[in-house]
Amino acid sequence: MSDKSNGQTASAPLIAGFVGGTVSTTLLLPLDNIKVRLQVHEGDSNMSQNAQIKKRRLGAMRVVRGVIRYEGFTGLYQGLTPALIGSAVSWGGFFFIYEGFKTELRRHRAASSGTESYTLTAVDNFLLACASGGVMVGLTNPVWLIKLRMQLQMKKASQAMKMTGKPYNGMLDAARTIVREEGFWALYKGSGPALLLTSHGGVQFVVYEFLKKHFHYARAQRDIAEGKRTSIMDRWEKSAGYLTMGAVAKM
Repeated sequence: MSDKSNGQTASAPLIAGFVGGTVSTTLLLPLDNIKVRLQVHEGDSNMSQNAQIKKRRLGAMRVVRGVIRYEGFTGLYQGLTPALIGSAVSWGGFFFIYEGFKTELRRHRAASSGTESYTLTAVDNFLLACASGGVMVGLTNPVWLIKLRMQLQMKKASQAMKMTGKPYNGMLDAARTIVREEGFWALYKGSGPALLLTSHGGVQFVVYEFLKKHFHYARAQRDIAEGKRTSIMDRWEKSAGYLTMGAVAKM
């Protein structure tokens, strides 16, 4: 294989992760904002326990109505810039590192066993995914922290939804303010739990690799090799298969 081909192959996971992270974040950021608001919601200490329970039962729709009423529709996209940067860099970098680790480990194991190829085990996939996630935590934790801070601020003050903290005028202002008021290492708050949560990605990719090997992906690869199923509908079917495997692995 030529150097050009090698370069294209090596960059494919990077580009795919970058595009996938950007598209998914653009489509689903409102849900993430709602989740964050629900996670940090604290009941009024002056309210009775029954009243707080009834208020919480209103759930996500109450949060959506409150955000739109007091912040406008754009409030659902609070923190969009850091979310896009974080997702694109995180997923692009993760897949680039993960696939690179897989390639090198296969090559090393094959050379050690004297075989032409080596199939990675579930433990291998778990450890490689955790290692890749750990590298990305070090690179992107500041972006995720800024994104969370921006998600929790309100554009307009209101009595119905009380959020603490001084509003930031964009991502760069948030970064400067955090470093000035809390110090540089404040950008890495939460990195410890984030490193522990790389095990989440480890489990996810063990399941994904298993599904890819035994179900849709293996069949799709055989069809491609045999020149079958090349219609637009067949391609959509294959894409739906990847989407399903990704969703199942994530859950």
